[in-house]
Amino acid sequence: MSTRSKLKDEEMRQLEKSIRETPVEIDLVGSIMHKYEHNPKSLITNKKKPHKMVMVTALAVMMVYLLLITPFISPTMAATIKQVPILSSIFSLAGDLGLKMADEKGLSTKPNTSVTHDGFTLNVSEVAYDGTRVSIGIERPRTANEMETLKERLGNIELFINGASINDFAPSESNHIGIFLHPGKDKDSTIIEFSDKSNQGGLPFPEQFELTIYAHVTGIQDPIKIDVPVKNKIAGSVTLQPNISRHYNNVHFSVEQIKVTPITTNITTRTILTDNSTFVDPWLTMGIDIFDELGHKLEQINGSGWHESNGSEQIMEQRFTPFEFVPESITIKPYIHLFKEYPKGEFQMDENNEPIIQYIPELEVTIPVQS
Repeated sequence: MSTRSKLKDEEMRQLEKSIRETPVEIDLVGSIMHKYEHNPKSLITNKKKPHKMVMVTALAVMMVYLLLITPFISPTMAATIKQVPILSSIFSLAGDLGLKMADEKGLSTKPNTSVTHDGFTLNVSEVAYDGTRVSIGIERPRTANEMETLKERLGNIELFINGASINDFAPSESNHIGIFLHPGKDKDSTIIEFSDKSNQGGLPFPEQFELTIYAHVTGIQDPIKIDVPVKNKIAGSVTLQPNISRHYNNVHFSVEQIKVTPITTNITTRTILTDNSTFVDPWLTMGIDIFDELGHKLEQINGSGWHESNGSEQIMEQRFTPFEFVPESITIKPYIHLFKEYPKGEFQMDENNEPIIQYIPELEVTIPVQS
């Protein structure tokens, strides 16, 4: 006769019921439960907390089986499984709506390329590319004694497209393409991201290319080299070239291009100081917010820009999360940051410790989007 408590019996019945209700073509529950019923100690690895370890081990076994039988389970159950952090993709939990959409809509690729160097392993688990923005999800094996996050362990990163440095695709004026590191789904993952500067005079990236990553890791002498295939899987996008301008005092602001993909919203703007003065605060840090016709605001991902040294002209390309649906119109609201009088150069902050901004309504632009 079993000596388990009624509570434990109920937990095991619930576990068995949950698994049995999953519409699969292979019944693996019986054998697992039979093994536990007849030899529960075989699953116990920690004698001090046998009940907890039994449940964790049993759940881990179930998860492995569910992964093996994924083609047979229902879409609802598949979506539920993807919410489990251990099993979900980096893009689905990274907090970037565009990358989440790429994962859900099958617009990303999952090469699962793994390289180990001096005992340190890096795995490229997911890649997204929409013709401009390239996002590379990388992970390391989970380690209990690792205090630093993967992002903290990574130092200098060098990228090559078909053997050529990504800076070969940069405009001649700046000769540089920025590389961003964004948080992943946990401390053992991060996202490497970069974009072309074709709207700033640079060369566009190929639709398909071989990306070589040289990742310098603290504590390891030589960089880790990883080769990753990258392909644009976006079938179509919406591109607008409105060339609409606004004026305010000595500021001439124009919207040169808007490109909307299921992953990214790219906005290219140009600002000229008409009195030939140079960009200084607050105009040096001028930004934009993006809204649809219903007032929904997009979240900014990153951006890049260029202006002449001590010059009066600045071109910016800023990237935002995608619209949920192609909007009827897009409103661009330029703003400036408000600075403290002392110390010089520091932003004024609100109660949430966010920089305080001031919109410039005279420079606001609303652009209709053709269906």
